Amino acid sequence: MDSVVQIEVDPYQDSIRPLSDASPVDLARARRNCAELAKLAAGNFYYAFIFMPAVQRFGIEALYAFCRAGDDVVDAPGTSPENAEGSNAENKLNMLTRLRRRLDLCYQGFYVDDLTLSLSDALGRFRFERDHFDDLMTGIETDITVKRYPTFGDLRLYCYRVASTIGLLCLKIFGCDTSQSRQYAENLGIGMQLTNILRDIREDLDRDRIYLPGEDLERFGIDESELFIPANSDRLVKLVRWEAERAESFFQQADSCLEPGMNRTLFPARIMGSIYRAILDRIKSMNRFDSRVELSKSAKLTIARRIAVEVLS
Repeated sequence: MDSVVQIEVDPYQDSIRPLSDASPVDLARARRNCAELAKLAAGNFYYAFIFMPAVQRFGIEALYAFCRAGDDVVDAPGTSPENAEGSNAENKLNMLTRLRRRLDLCYQGFYVDDLTLSLSDALGRFRFERDHFDDLMTGIETDITVKRYPTFGDLRLYCYRVASTIGLLCLKIFGCDTSQSRQYAENLGIGMQLTNILRDIREDLDRDRIYLPGEDLERFGIDESELFIPANSDRLVKLVRWEAERAESFFQQADSCLEPGMNRTLFPARIMGSIYRAILDRIKSMNRFDSRVELSKSAKLTIARRIAVEVLS
C-alpha cells in the first residue's frame, strides 16, 4: 500500500487579506478592540498607555494584544480528557505555531483578524525588528516546556526573552531607539519580570512552575517540594528579599542608562517601571507570599500622573 502524504494546510488561508484592503472603518474597529482589551487586561501597563499620543497608543495597544495572545497560549488548558501533561504541551505548541503564522502574515503585509490588522498597521508605522518578536516567541515556548531554572543565568535569559524584548519593541513606538535606550529597556524588562516572579510564587507553584533559581533555593536551604511549609517560612522571606534586591539592581541599572531628553520620550516606560517598583517595595515588606501583591487603581493612576506631569509639563 502506498503511504499517504499529508499536506499541511494553512489554517488562515481562507481569511487572509492584504492590509491595503482594510478600510478606515475596519482599522478603527480593530484599534478599538485592542484598546478595550488593554483597558480590561493590561493591569499595570494600562496606566502608561492613557497618557500617550493617539498613534503611539494604537501601536502599543496592538503590541499588547499580540503579547496577550501569547499569554493565552501559555494559560490554555489541555484538550485531552485526562489533561495529560504531554497532550497539554503539544496542544499549546500547536497554538503557538498558529500565533507565529499570524505574525508571519503581519510581516508580509496581511491580516486575518482585528489583532493582526492592528499589528500589521503598527508594523508599517514603527518597523519593529523581527528578531525581538522571535526571541519573545522563544520565551513563550519556554513557558510551555520549562518549569524549573537551575541558575540565575538561565532565568535571566528567560526574563530577557519574555520582557526585555517587549521593551525593545516599544522603543520604536517611543521614537527613542539608541544604544543607551536599549540598555535601559533590557534592564527595565528584567527588573519587571523578576518582580512578576516574586509576586506570583504561589500562583506559579500551583501550575508546577518554580522560577526561583535552583541554586538560590539551595543557597537558602529550601527544598522546592516543601516551598511553603511553615518550617521554610523564615528562609523563604530571606530568599525573596534577596531576590528583590537583585530586581532592584536591574531597575537601578536601567535608571543609570537614562540620558538628557530620554525622560520625556520614555515616560510611558518610566510609568511602568515605577508601578513595578512600588509593587516590589511591598513584596520586600511581606512575611507571607500566599497571594499576589496588587496596587489599587488609584495608586497606579497617581504614579502615572506624577511622572506624566513631571516630564510633560
